[in-house]
Amino acid sequence: MAEVKIRPMEPEDINGILEVDRKISGMDRAVTYQDLVRKGLGGEVDVSFVAEVDNQFVGFVLAYLTYVREELSEACVIQIFGVDSAYQRRGIASKLIQALMEKCRAKKIKLIRVVLNERDGDLQGFFKRLGFERGRYVEYSKSL
Repeated sequence: MAEVKIRPMEPEDINGILEVDRKISGMDRAVTYQDLVRKGLGGEVDVSFVAEVDNQFVGFVLAYLTYVREELSEACVIQIFGVDSAYQRRGIASKLIQALMEKCRAKKIKLIRVVLNERDGDLQGFFKRLGFERGRYVEYSKSL
């Protein structure tokens, strides 16, 4: 496999990110970079990264910085991430999360949070292998 390049997300990357997301989810989301900053993420996306192989988008992690009440400090929240199914199981997701962790360390951010589906054992195992631990909060939601 050609070399995987991990780099910070740029505004012009949104189409490549959406293409990878479309391949993974089967959904066509009409989102722009501005939507991500204003609506989807709610903050600066300078902790977001993309993965490329031969100048082709193969993965991404979209994350933002916010304040969390229990720590009363700044934290990084992983909103969404994914790797094109043709490139999965090659360490790309780990490289994306490692880049995110390095950026957070450089910004003196001490907490990274991700919300996962309780039934997604593979994703839970992935984050556990990277040193993440289950948090103490339980999510409740109501569909209207």
